[in-house]
Amino acid sequence: MAKFSIGIDLGTSNCALSFVRLDDPGAITEVFEIPQWDSLNGLASLTTLPSFLYLPTAAEASQLGGADTNGSADWISGLLARKRSGETPGRVALSAKSWLCHHSVDRNAEFLPWGSDEIDHEEKISPIKASALLLNYLRGAWNNHFAAMGAGFSFDEQEITVTVPASFDAVAQGLTIEAAKLAGFPESMRLLEEPQAAFYRWLEKYSQDPKHLWEQLPEQPKAGENHHVLVVDIGGGTSDFSLFEINRQSGAALPVIKRLAVSDHILLGGDNIDLAIAHLAEPKLAGEGQQLSGSQWSFLTSRCRELKEHVLGQDGGGEEAFTVSLPGRGSSLLASTISTEISRTELETLLLDGFFPDCPADAKVQQADAGLKEWGLPYAADSAITRHLAEFLAGRPAIDAVLFNGGSLYPEKLRLRLQGQIASWQNGYQPTMLSNPEPDLAVARGAARYGSVLNKRSQRIEAGAARSVYLEVLNKEKDSTPQLVCILPRGAEPEQAYDIESLKLELRINRPIEFRSYYSTRHSKHTAGEMLALKGKDYHKLPPLQTIARLSNKPEELEGNSIPVKLRAKLNELGLLQIECISTVEEVEQTWPLEFNLRVGELEAETDHTPIDVDPGVEQSAIDEAASYLESALQKPAGKGRKDKLTAQRLLKELEQIFGLAKADWNWVLIRSLWPSMVKTMDCRSLSPDHEEAWLILAGFFLRPGYGTDLDPHRIDELWPLFDAGLANKGKGIKLQEYILWRRIAGGLSAERQTAIIGREIEKLRLQKNPPAELVRLAGSFERISPSIKSELVENFLGKAETFARDGKYCAPYLVSLSLLLNRTPMYAGQETVVSPEFVDKAYDAFCDLDWTKTELIELQNLFLRAARVVDNRSLDVDEKIRLKIAKQLDKAKATPLKVQRVREFIPMEQADKASLYGESLPPGLVLK
Repeated sequence: MAKFSIGIDLGTSNCALSFVRLDDPGAITEVFEIPQWDSLNGLASLTTLPSFLYLPTAAEASQLGGADTNGSADWISGLLARKRSGETPGRVALSAKSWLCHHSVDRNAEFLPWGSDEIDHEEKISPIKASALLLNYLRGAWNNHFAAMGAGFSFDEQEITVTVPASFDAVAQGLTIEAAKLAGFPESMRLLEEPQAAFYRWLEKYSQDPKHLWEQLPEQPKAGENHHVLVVDIGGGTSDFSLFEINRQSGAALPVIKRLAVSDHILLGGDNIDLAIAHLAEPKLAGEGQQLSGSQWSFLTSRCRELKEHVLGQDGGGEEAFTVSLPGRGSSLLASTISTEISRTELETLLLDGFFPDCPADAKVQQADAGLKEWGLPYAADSAITRHLAEFLAGRPAIDAVLFNGGSLYPEKLRLRLQGQIASWQNGYQPTMLSNPEPDLAVARGAARYGSVLNKRSQRIEAGAARSVYLEVLNKEKDSTPQLVCILPRGAEPEQAYDIESLKLELRINRPIEFRSYYSTRHSKHTAGEMLALKGKDYHKLPPLQTIARLSNKPEELEGNSIPVKLRAKLNELGLLQIECISTVEEVEQTWPLEFNLRVGELEAETDHTPIDVDPGVEQSAIDEAASYLESALQKPAGKGRKDKLTAQRLLKELEQIFGLAKADWNWVLIRSLWPSMVKTMDCRSLSPDHEEAWLILAGFFLRPGYGTDLDPHRIDELWPLFDAGLANKGKGIKLQEYILWRRIAGGLSAERQTAIIGREIEKLRLQKNPPAELVRLAGSFERISPSIKSELVENFLGKAETFARDGKYCAPYLVSLSLLLNRTPMYAGQETVVSPEFVDKAYDAFCDLDWTKTELIELQNLFLRAARVVDNRSLDVDEKIRLKIAKQLDKAKATPLKVQRVREFIPMEQADKASLYGESLPPGLVLK
C-alpha cells in the first residue's frame, strides 16, 4: 500500500515535486527539495528543477563522473543545464513540453536542441525523450532520498499524479503518459489539469475548517447560491484558464465544486516574453534593420530569460537599466562582445502593452498568419493574454474571485492589471484576488493533495471531460456542410461509457477504417449521439482515429465482408480518451479500439472543414468492371492468348474506355478504389518482366503521392512487402520503375522505411560517377531521412552538379534533387527535417558565377527559389545578405517576380506552392495540408 501521494508539475520552464503522507489524516503537502548540479564542482538542492537538459562535453562528463546526480548518463538536468543555456545554447534542450502538443512535427523524432549544429544528430533527443529524462530525474531523486528508508518507500509504490495543461488535447495527454512510462513510472499514475491542481492547493489551506474558505470569497453565499472562481495559470509555455463553480449546499460541511470550462490551447507564456525582449534588444545590438546570427540569437534569448526573471522577481525604479551582452559575430565568449542597455520602463511597457493590454469585454483574439516561430514552435499569433482571457469569459458567469498561478504572474503589477481588466468587463464588479504565495509550487502541491483526496475517497472537484469529442460523418441528405456526431459530451465522468448506436456503422472485415475527429471546449449541451453541422471556429481538429476489424473466423450467419458495430467512448481512470468499435452481432463478441494516427502531415489545418468527398465520378459498375479487367490482365501469364505486349500504357487506355474519362480526370476516390486490385496482383509480377514493369507503374500512379487520403497508411503497409521481397525480374528498366514508384509515394513512407530504401542504394550514390537519374531524384524526395544522410547527399550532389555544370554535362537530376534537399518548406515532413541554411550558402558559392538562364541550368532557378525562401524562422532562414544576392540573380534570370519576392520577404505558404513540390500532377480533388 502506498505511503505517499506524489504530485509532479512537469513544467515548460521548471518542474516541481510535492508529497503528502497518506497514513496521517491531518498531513499537509510538502515540497521535495531536488538535488542537482549547480556547477561542475558542486550540488544544490532547490524546490524546483529547471526543465533544461544539457549535453556535457566529454571532458565535462568525465569531471562529473559520467552521470547525472541520479545516475542517468549523458544529459544533465536542472540548474546547471539552465546556466549552460546562456553559455552554450546549442547543447541545451528546452521547452520539451511545448513540443508535445505540436501536431506538425513528429514528437518521437530526435531534433532537440532545436536548430543546433553544436552536437551530432545522433546525440539529439526527441520531445518525448526529453520529457522522460526530466521525469526520470525526479523519480531517481525521490528514490535516492527515500528508498533506503525501507519497504514501501520507493517511488513506484506511491500514488503518482502528473499535471498537464487543461488545454492539452487527448493526443498531448497520451504523449505525456508515454513519456512517463519511458521514465519508468508505474502504470497506475494519473494525469490532472494544472489549473485544477492549483485550485486544490488553495482549497487545502481550508480543508480543516471550511468556514475560513467562505471568508476568502466576497459575501458568504446563501444555501444553493454559487460563486464562480477563475484560475489564470500563465507558465513558461502556455496560458491556461479554468472556471470553477462553488455551491454551498444546506447542511453540507463542504461545498460542491464543479469545473465548468477550460480554455483552448494557447502557446503563450514566459517563453514568449523572453522572445519579445530579445526582439526589443536585437536592433540595439545588431543595428537597425540587421539581424543577429543564429548562435547570437540563442545567447540573447537566454540572457533575456535571466533578465525577465530578475525584473519580474523584484520591484525597482523605471530609470533602472540592465546591460545585455553577448559574443560578437563569430567570436568566442572570451573574445569581443557587443552590449546594450534596456531600461525597466521599456521592459514594463513591453509587458503591459504587449501581453496585458487593456481591451473591451467583447475583444476577439487577433488572427494572423502566424505568431512567433523561434525554436520552431507555433506560438500564439496574438500575444495579448487579456484578449485571450476576454474571449474565454465571453458568455460565461461573472467572476467572483480569481486565483493567479504560474511563474509569469509573480509581479503584483501584472496580477492587478488582470484583476482590473476583469472588473472593467463586469461593470466595475471586482473579483477578489485569492492568496497564492507559491505560484511556482502550487500545481505540484495541489497534485499531491488530489492524490490524497482520491486515496481517502474524500469530496473532490467535479470535473469530468474538459472537452466534447466528435466524429465527422457522411450525411448524403444534407448539403455540403460537414456533419458531426458527438461521441463524448463535455463533463463526462471517468469510466462513464457512452454508446453510439444511431449511426448504423459497419466495419469492413480485415480492412482499415478511419474517422476524422474534433473537439470543442465551448459546447456543453451536446449529448452523446447528437448530430450537428460542423460550423464556426469552436471545433478543433484532432488526428484521425483508425482501426482494423480483424476477424479470423467469420460465422456463417454473417453475410458479406462487413460487420455491424456501435461506438463506445469514455474517459478511463487516468483521464485518457478511449474509443472502441463493438460488434453488435451476437455470434461475434469482439471490440476494436480506435487509435489516433499520429503521422506528421496527416493533420489538416484547424480552420479547414473540408467535407468528405466520396464520389468517384463514375458508376460503381464501371469501377467493378475496371477492377475485374485489371486483375485479369495482370494475372494472365505471358504468351497465353496475348496479342499485344502488356504495358501500363495499354492498361490505362483500356481503363479510360471503361470509365469514359481521361486518366488526368480520375479523382483520388477513383484511383484509390483500384488499389485493392494491385494488392491482389502483387505476386503476378513474377510472370514476366512486362508484368512487373506494368505493375510498378500502375501502383505508383494509383497510390500517388502516398498520403493525403483516408487509409493511405494502411495502403502503404500493403505495398511495403515489395521492398522486403525485392524485384522478381532483372533489368535496368524495371529497376528504374521501382525508383519511380518509391519516389511517387515517398510522402507516405515513414522515416524508417525511407532510411531502409536509401540504405540499400547509398553505395551506388557514393561510388558511381554518374548513378541513375531516377535514383538521384528518389534520394531528393525523401524528406524524413536523418540530417546526417541528407547532409551527405547534399555534399555529394553539390560536388557532382557543379562539376557537370562547368563541363557542360547533363546535371538536371542533381539540381532537381538539391532543390528538394535544400528546400525550406517541406512538402510532407515536419520542419525538424530541414537542413542547415549553411548548405544553401555553399550551393550559392558553387553556382553563383554560372548563367542561370541557360536551358541546361534552368533548374538552378527552382533550386534557389525553394532553398532561399523566407519562412520566418531564424534557425531555417538563409542569411539576408545571401538571400538578397540570390534574389538579384533570379531577377537577372527573369524568374517570376512574385516567386522572387518570397526570397526577399516572408509570404505564407499556399496550397499551390506545396503541390508544386511533387513534380507531377496530383489526383484531382486531393488537397495536401
